[in-house]
This record gives sequence, C-alpha cells and structure tokens, in this order.
Amino acid sequence: MNPKSLFIALCLSSTASAADFAAWTHRQTVRITQPGLTRIELEPALLDASRTTGGAPFHDLRVISPAGIETPYVVALPRVMRPERIDAVQFKATLNAATTVLDFQPRERDMIKEVLLQTSAHDFIKAATLEASSDGATWQTLSSGEVLCRQSGTERLRIPIAPAAWKYFRVTIDDARSAPVPFTGAQIVRELPELRTVANPVTLRSRKEENGSTKLTLDLGSANVLLGTVHVHTPEPVFQREATLMIAHSTLFRLKHDGFTGEEIEIPVHQLATTREVELVIRNGDSPPLRIDRIEATRHAVPVVFQADAPGEWQLYIGNAQASEPRYDIAALADKLRDATANNATASAVAANAEFRKTATAPEVGETGAAIDVSAWSFQRLIQFSEAGVIELELDPAVLARCENDLNDVRIVREGRQVPFLAIKPGLERERAVPFVEVADPKTPSWSKWDITMPFPNFPASTLLLDSPTPLFRRTLSVSEHIHNEQGRFERILGTANWQRTPGQAPITFHLPLYTAPRADTIRLGTDNGDNAPLQITSVRVVYPVVRLLFRVPDTKPLHICYGNRRAPRARYDLQLVRREFETATKVAATFGDEEKLPGYEADPLISGKGSPWLWAALALVVGALLWVVAKMLPKQTSGS
Repeated sequence: MNPKSLFIALCLSSTASAADFAAWTHRQTVRITQPGLTRIELEPALLDASRTTGGAPFHDLRVISPAGIETPYVVALPRVMRPERIDAVQFKATLNAATTVLDFQPRERDMIKEVLLQTSAHDFIKAATLEASSDGATWQTLSSGEVLCRQSGTERLRIPIAPAAWKYFRVTIDDARSAPVPFTGAQIVRELPELRTVANPVTLRSRKEENGSTKLTLDLGSANVLLGTVHVHTPEPVFQREATLMIAHSTLFRLKHDGFTGEEIEIPVHQLATTREVELVIRNGDSPPLRIDRIEATRHAVPVVFQADAPGEWQLYIGNAQASEPRYDIAALADKLRDATANNATASAVAANAEFRKTATAPEVGETGAAIDVSAWSFQRLIQFSEAGVIELELDPAVLARCENDLNDVRIVREGRQVPFLAIKPGLERERAVPFVEVADPKTPSWSKWDITMPFPNFPASTLLLDSPTPLFRRTLSVSEHIHNEQGRFERILGTANWQRTPGQAPITFHLPLYTAPRADTIRLGTDNGDNAPLQITSVRVVYPVVRLLFRVPDTKPLHICYGNRRAPRARYDLQLVRREFETATKVAATFGDEEKLPGYEADPLISGKGSPWLWAALALVVGALLWVVAKMLPKQTSGS
C-alpha cells in the first residue's frame, strides 16, 4: 500500500459508536465483498428520502457496518475549485482571402469536450469548421457548419465535441459573406470526471401562460436531484427567449445562417433541486409562446466513499430531519477520496426502515399542561388520530371562522388538562368555491352587484378569485359588508382593485385582495359599468390561509379542541423552545369529529345583532331611569283641572 493510501485508510478507520436508527425513515443494504476503500453512487430513491434542513446536503446519511457501528464517510459532490476552463496557448489568427484560420493548443493533455473562442466583436454571424490533430500533421474534422454569433443579446462562441485528448486545434471561419471578425483567444473546456452527468427522467406536469411568460412545472422523479442541465426541445425554426430555472439563467435561441443552423437549447443548472417539482420560466415578451415537444434533463452522480473494514451487508440509513450534521475527521480528505482508487459495491433496492418509529422523532416535552375549565368556551370537537407522536392538525374553515384570528381562545384538552401546542402558519393557502347571486339595484342602474355567501360568518378570507368571460373591459371593483350591532347598521369596505382585459388576452382568474377578513356571512361585490355592457362573473372562490397545530401525545386516548371564547387569555406554552424539533418531526395526521356546543356558547353580537344580554339589561336600566326622571320633572295635574 502506498503512503497516500495508507494515510487515508488510517483516517477512515476511526468509527463512531453503535446507534439506534428508529428515527430514520429509509435504509438500503450494500453488499461488500472485500474490505478497503469503497465507493457507491447513491440512488435517486435514497436521495429522495433525505430530510436535511440546512447544512451540508444529505447530512442525515449514516453508514453502518455489519457489526452495527457508524462508519465515517465522505459525500464526494462535484468540486468547484478545480477549473474547468483553461486558456489555450500558442494562439494564432491567420487572415486569408475568404477565411480566418485560428490555431491553438491546450496547455495539458486532458480529455476535452468543448472549445470556446474569444472576441470583442459584436453583431456577427459566422459559419465555422473545427479540426484537431495529435501530431500537427494529420488533421481530423470534428465539427463542420457550426454557427458562431453574437447579436441582440444572443451569443454562441462554443464548439462542443466528443470528449477526447488532442494536442492541436484549428478553426476555419467562413468570411465569404461578411467582413472578418477579430478573434483574440480560445479556451479549452475539459471533461472532469466529477462533472459528468447521466440522464434524469423528467415529466412536464403543467404549462401556464401568464404575463408574457410560459411557466412549466417539471417533475424530476424525486427530490434532492443534483440537477446538471435541462434541454428544451422545440420545433420552432427561429427564436430567442430568456429562461430561468431555480437561480440559473440562460438565453435559448435558434437561428439560421447560409443553410446552417445554430442553437442553444440547454440550461446549465448544476444545482441541488431540493423539491421533486421545479418551475421553468420562459419569457416570451410580445412573441407567441414556444411550441415545446419535450424536456430532457441530466443529473450529477452523488457518490459516497468510506472505508469498509469487513465484508458483508452494510446499511445506509437516511431520512431524519432532526439528524445533526456529522463531524467526521475525514471531511478534510474529500478531494483525495474523490480521486482515490476504490472498490465498487452493489446495493439492494431502497426500502422503508422497519425499525422506524414516529415517536422517535418527537421531542420530550411532558404529557400535559395546566388544568383548565372549558365551561366558558363555546365549541369543542374530538381530535381523531391513529397513533402516538407529534400530531399535526390543520384547522378547517369552521374552526378558523369561530375562533379568534390570533388563536387566543384555542385550547387542546384531555381529561381537564391542557395539551400544549404550537400554531404553524406555513405560508400556504386553500381556496373554496362559494355561491353568489347577481343583485338588481334600481337606484344604481349602471352598477353590477353580486351577493357572495361566505362559508361561515367571520371567515378568514384573504382574497377573492373571480372568473369572467367578458372579452373587453376595465372596471374598479369593490367588496363590502354590512355589520349589525348595538350601535346600528354600517357598511365596511373590505377591498378594492382594478381589473381589465383586452382582446386576445387569455381569460385568467383575477385575484382581488381583501384589506381585512369579513365578519358577515354575506359580502357584496360591485362595480360601475358606466355606459358599457354589464360585467359578467361566472365563478367566485375565496382564499384562506393554512393554519396547523402541532402537539405531542404519548398514546391514543381521546382529546378535544375547544374554541370560541372572546374573553380567553392568550395561551403561553414553552414549546417555542423546541419549535424546530416539532417542525422537523415525522408527524401523525389528525382529523376533526363533529362540532359540539359547550355551556359558554353565545352568538356573535356583531353578526347576530342581538348583542350581549348584559348590555341589553344595562340599556333597560338606563331607559327605566330616564323615564323615572322625566316623570318626576313633569308638573303634577291638580284635581278639577
């Protein structure tokens, strides 16, 4: 064994202690036939199960020996410190009668996949032929009819080739139809083994045309794909579009020149796609959307390297959002291990970890909180779930409408004691179709008005979604409600917005944001048509925010959620100290049972118009007192008058 290999083996020989992997969701068996440095490429199905949140990618991976010992490893991701492009040497440009000939050489004998020319010229299109030689005497044509260009924001100065090692290059540029262009240098693009990519299946899930852009939802087949490149295949003969995928930007184009076609339809991404679906945005401007035949993608391999101290069945565990990032001593050897000679191993299919328990991911917070008397609350509902652990309960529209907006009055109760919980607002929204009816108002004949019935009074709607088939209009819409309380009846404006559509525009749903959530069970939408035909509305939907409660239970005994108490103080729980642990735990989904009224039930005085009974009693006393005072102030009638 050479000194370098011995040094690596000694560093890798350190191991961690045995561990319990009940908190990991997936595992894969790796069969190793001989000890030594071992490399295996992690499968997409295994990467898909990774649940890392921050830190290094895939840091929830654990490599376990047949003896059950955690073994240090290195994930050999593509490195960026090694330059891919190298300036060519011996560059010489020769100007002939109808051609420009460029000669240059690579600095080292590398596998070369592309040459890149350099020029300060603008606004040109040229046809080029690339030749290569190993001895400078015998030349082989690698590519002919290549289009080089730079104009209108479009640039193509690269000539791709099949990866090979060459000592000499020659590029002949056709100047017969346009003036020569001064080329000042060239770069060699090396093929680096760690940057090689393999095909990755991709499915086009949806396409949406919006505000002059085409938005394509791409399904990569799994999450945590180390995406390489994305190719957009279109039959359009000539086009130029700006495209964005994650944080990668590229100009896609195709042009024709003297019978030759030049194109760039590749987006170099080279990023980790943490979600299964990604969005590709192609900006069309005033041009019609591109026809797209298919989308192709590539991905980088994700190899893991470790020292196998014994043959046998090794286990790879992954899928634990709470796993800390391992601090292995061999992290500093990542570059050496990437290039070191290693044995390959075979792996079985990725499977669910039979030892996994959801309760293993739940933080220890105690079983119950303070005692509580719920007689002052208005409603309760049974919470239904099938197993212990961290329970996730999404509040449905009925609960959201009947509780306070800040959830002050929400309590989770079991056997007379509170169960502490965390309220999570993940930034998601739901939408729900609602009934509406057009209202004729003889007092305002130029107006169109609709009464919209909300799912419940006090519904926390944030936006109205409106659809209209009218092809040409510009209107200012307003949304209002009428509130009845002890002070009388008054109108409250909930939101206003301008909506317009011109001929040729696709009929898209209009989003009308609300300044404040409605209190009433019916709200009114209105707009002044002026002297135009009435605006038509064909559907109305309301958007409301997603609110989820997270709490931990040690068993499946029944518990209830109580809500509807305007005088309830804000709940104060210590769970904020372990908020991350709750959010990353594997959760048990819960649902609601039927709603029941509690002794504290009272109608909403702002909606019912009844007001508080104590208020009415007070008003009756005041009125009685006033009548008594008035009676005392009236002069007494004398007898016989």
